This record gives sequence, C-alpha cells and structure tokens, in this order.
Amino acid sequence: MREIEFRLGSGRDEILIDGVPLLDLVRAAELPYARQEQLERAEEFAPEPAPLLAGAYSYLLGRWTGWPARHYLGEPVEVTYDQEDDETMLLGCACGISECWALLARIEVTETEVRWSGFRNNSRDWDLSAVLGPFVFARRQYEEALRATAPPLAAPPPAPVIHDDVRLVPVIDVLSGLVYDLTEDYPAPPADESLWDAYWSERIAAAGLPKPMPGNARLIPLSGFLDEEHLTLLVRSTLQRSPGDDAGADDFEDVGCVAGGYLLMAAGRPLVAPGCCSDLTDLASWREAARHREGSPSMVWIGHPWLNVTADGDKLLLTGPTEHDPGPELAWITRRALDSAVRQAAAEVRYFARPLHELCARLAGTRGADALCTALLGGAWLRAGSDWPA
Repeated sequence: MREIEFRLGSGRDEILIDGVPLLDLVRAAELPYARQEQLERAEEFAPEPAPLLAGAYSYLLGRWTGWPARHYLGEPVEVTYDQEDDETMLLGCACGISECWALLARIEVTETEVRWSGFRNNSRDWDLSAVLGPFVFARRQYEEALRATAPPLAAPPPAPVIHDDVRLVPVIDVLSGLVYDLTEDYPAPPADESLWDAYWSERIAAAGLPKPMPGNARLIPLSGFLDEEHLTLLVRSTLQRSPGDDAGADDFEDVGCVAGGYLLMAAGRPLVAPGCCSDLTDLASWREAARHREGSPSMVWIGHPWLNVTADGDKLLLTGPTEHDPGPELAWITRRALDSAVRQAAAEVRYFARPLHELCARLAGTRGADALCTALLGGAWLRAGSDWPA
C-alpha cells in the first residue's frame, strides 16, 4: 500500500504519495498528452510556442480542506464544473481560480482502505486513468495523516487578573479652565498629539500648579490643593468672580462643581481616568458599583464615556469606557477592594473639605461658606459623611 502525507495549512499546501509530491506525479502522467496538444496548437500561438499544460495545477487551500473537513474522504467542500457526484477535486487551476482547470478522482473509503482512482482533467479528454493510479492507502495511516492537518488547539485564555488592592484617587481636571486662566499667553499645543503630555506638564508647571498624575497631565491629585495658595487658585478659577462677605445660598446657584473625578489605580498603574463632565460627586456611582450584585451590567458614571459593572459573586467586572453597551473588558476587582477604595476616597474628600470650608468662609463670609463649599464639592454628603456608615 501507498503512504500519504498531507501538508496543509502551513502556507505551502502539498500532498505527497510515498514522499513524492502529487503534483509531480500528475505532471509526469500528463506530459505526453500535453506535448501532443502543444504540437497541435503550434500555429494558433505562432510565432510564440504553444503552452505546455502538463501539471498546470495548484493545491487546494488547506484551511478549507484540512481536518476536520472530510474533503479527502470523499465528501467534497469544493466542487468544479463537470464534476460527477462520486468525484473529488484534488488539484485546482494554477491561475488561482481552482474551478477553471481541475484534477478530479474518485475517493472510495472502506473499513480498511482508501482508494484514489479514475483520475481525469475536467477540461481535457486526456486518458489519465491509464497512466496515473490507482493509489491505495491503509485507512488508519491515511486518516492519521489527514488528522495531522487539524489546526492547533488555541491556548486557553489566561485567567483574568483579579485586583484586590485598588485606589480611587480624587483628582482635579486642571484643563477644564484653571490652566488656561493662569497661562493665557502660553503658546498653543503642538499638532503632534504624542507631544501633548509633555506640553501640558510644562504648561501646568508654568502656571505654578502641583505636579499632575503620571501618564495623565490634565489630572492633579486633590491632595495637591490642600495648601492655601493652590486652593485659592482653584476656587477663584471655578467662581470666575469674588463673592461678597454677605453672600448667601442664592448667590451660588450658578456655581458648578469643580471638574475632576476619580482615577482608578491598581498596582500603582492607572486603569481608568474620569472623562468629560465628571466631578467629585461621581464617588456615589463608584459606591453603587461596589454594591452591585447583578449579573447584568449597570452604569458606573465617570463622565463621557462611562463604565459598566457586572457582578460575579464577590468579583466585579468593569467594562468600557464606552457609550455603547457592552464595552471591552477593563478589569476584575474584588468587591472588598472597591468598597475600601470608595471609603478611602470619601475620607480624602472630607479631609479636603476642611481647608476648603475655611477658605470659603474668608471669601463668602460665614453665612455663605456652607453654600459655596457645597456648590464646589457638589453635595453636602461629601463633607458631612452622613451617608457613609463607619
């Protein structure tokens, strides 16, 4: 019996019978017929020689015909014209369109053997069966060779990293107005976006502001504004005016929250930064995320675009940022870690509220201090902590 080898899907598809490429065997069998045709068509192509068409085939693509396809077991996945029901296309046209010139054969499978016979070209009446085959293979060896063409099993995806130590760093977005107010005459940003972080870092330094977060020049940690100088710059830029000593709550109805939010950090690296329209009140959304227990996604508002959170027991999956649901996987976090991060961030904001309230009292008087501080932080609950059980 013959021995077959299928080399399919490796970028150079090939079939060997007893170590000889099938294409070589076919070319040798067709050569007498092809030479006769070349002589008969000489005048048609003169003064150029007529083409010699012996073996003018290419192997079929292994990604379609290799295992688990049963093409070479007599169950064709590719067919051509003038192909009988019991025939299989073994080779296609060298032009790349396999159907226009094909080598056909019958593949018969028994319990012990696989037999190739009845070879013919679907475009010529060359009597190939008289000079090519039949080829008989042991079924066991044949199927082992065919199964070897199966694509390698994909490696299982790595187990997700579940973060058990995260931080929510309260941050101020200084590009929302503060930097522009303090450096009005500074040159415009460069056109090359890869230079922007360096540009904004330099401009922030020129404005006399604290150092921004690593890898995100627009965000400065809230802790950088605890001193009176930087805190005054922040409040005056947000107000855009100086309130009087007799100011009341109504005087601050048009004052918005300080732009910023919370930078989620894990292992010292940022995972996600707040987006457009975010502020320090977004901690309420992070708190709800830590309490989420459903397998369906729920929004975590961090500005545009936002996150979604899905629960799997005591593990939380964050996806996004996106404004289309669902977003790509971002991080797995334990519920305990996120709850702890939320409580720590709330404590940081309440600590920040002390010097802020003192400054507001100096700027707006005792009567307006509470209203101004609440307007800047976006909610009295952040200062009082009444909604945060110990």
